[in-house]
Amino acid sequence: MAAERSEAEELVRRMIDAWNRRDLDGMIACADPDIEYVNPPDAMEPGTRRGHAELASVARKQWEALEPDGRQEVERVLVRGDEVLTVVLLTRSMPGSDSRVEARALLSWRVVDGRVTRMEVVGAGTRFAEAIEEAGFSDA
Repeated sequence: MAAERSEAEELVRRMIDAWNRRDLDGMIACADPDIEYVNPPDAMEPGTRRGHAELASVARKQWEALEPDGRQEVERVLVRGDEVLTVVLLTRSMPGSDSRVEARALLSWRVVDGRVTRMEVVGAGTRFAEAIEEAGFSDA
């Protein structure tokens, strides 16, 4: 029998589902008005964005870069208090091919009072394996 999901985990999964559907209203409904979206220093667009408008801008840029069918799939979850860590598999089709490109990332989500207050890309690309180990995931 599967373990019950926490309310925080369910909220994170709803936000990822809204991202997959390209549903800005659904994403914003999950997010605190002062949400922080944090990209690492080595990301294409590093830095911290704040608020619903900047969250929407980030999502639109991601969708544009990953069109036509970029998706996030939650592979693993670790809940620690108000923090939800997710290992996600990001996929998209290769232009002009039936092949898909895949990449994993470790995301940290802070949930307070039923809203996501912070979402941070903790590890992706060459930093993914190290981030997984630091986070306490075993054999990810």
